[in-house]
Amino acid sequence: MKIMVADDDRDMVDMLSYWLKGHGYDVVRAFDGEQAIKRWRETLPDLVILDIQMPKLDGFEVCRQMRSETNSMVLILTAHDREDDEVRGLEMGADDYLRKPFSPRQLLARIKAVMRRSSNTRGMSGSSAITVGPVTLDAMRHEVVRDGVKVRLTPTESRLLHLLITHTGQVLTTDMIIERVWGYDDAGDSGLVKTHIRHLRQKVEPDPNSPQYIMTVPGVGYTFTAPVSVES
Repeated sequence: MKIMVADDDRDMVDMLSYWLKGHGYDVVRAFDGEQAIKRWRETLPDLVILDIQMPKLDGFEVCRQMRSETNSMVLILTAHDREDDEVRGLEMGADDYLRKPFSPRQLLARIKAVMRRSSNTRGMSGSSAITVGPVTLDAMRHEVVRDGVKVRLTPTESRLLHLLITHTGQVLTTDMIIERVWGYDDAGDSGLVKTHIRHLRQKVEPDPNSPQYIMTVPGVGYTFTAPVSVES
């Protein structure tokens, strides 16, 4: 597995590179936003560990450009007290975030979760397209077709929509979604799910402010209510 570490703190990059290589990962390093984009395009890593505050291009813009071109997983690093950065990073297409300071054990747990997600995504790749009214999910290509128009999904959005559709009529708790989509064994951040649900509604629902398919069950989680048919 190839991981890119992008941070203007060279000590942080050196430490993470040394530790990741010691655990058997290939590491690509970058120290500013422009360099991160260049090296990412050259090496196409499986996972990008991306600091938000970098010179030349900040992490938000780097994430936005990456997400428009590829399905690489993106993990953003944020300051402990900057919740707005976490929300904005997810809105730019990041799959997850990790708050500084963090321990090597926390980072390893995130990386292992990414590997489980990647394995789950490959498991979906052989599935038939799933059609829901005017919406067709193609999990392999990470896209939906809505009213004849292709809409690109992030890998996380694709897994989340696949989970919801394949459990139509069932109420999925937030913890269950976090475990199945993000791969965490412990309780995660409900805001992570809420943000991705909002993004999915913008891409899937005719009117995101009045959803027909992805419904909130207050205090519990979410359910998919539309009838599903699977193409042969």
